[in-house]
Amino acid sequence: MKAENARQIKELIELEKFNPETLCSGESWMVPSASEIGLVRALIHLTDIQLANRLDVDERTIRKWKSGQTRMVFTTWCCLCWLAGLGMLLEEPA
Repeated sequence: MKAENARQIKELIELEKFNPETLCSGESWMVPSASEIGLVRALIHLTDIQLANRLDVDERTIRKWKSGQTRMVFTTWCCLCWLAGLGMLLEEPA
C-alpha cells in the first residue's frame, strides 16, 4: 500500500467522506458510491481510456462508474484499489 494514498484514504474515513467497509473483503464488503469511486479513481494516474484498457472495459463504463449510473462489482473494485496503491482487498491481513 502506498503510504501517501493510505494516509489520504484514512483522513477521508475519519472525516466520514469514505466508507471503510468498501475496503473490506468477503461478506462485509459494501459497494462503493460514485463519490468513493471518484476518490479512488483520482489516485490513479491514468486517463479514462488507459484505465478502461487496463481493466478490459469500455471507456463508457468508466464514466458510468464515476457518475453512479452503474454499480461496480467487487473484483473490479479490488483492481481499482490495487491500481490506486491501496493494496488488494482479497488479501487477508497479516
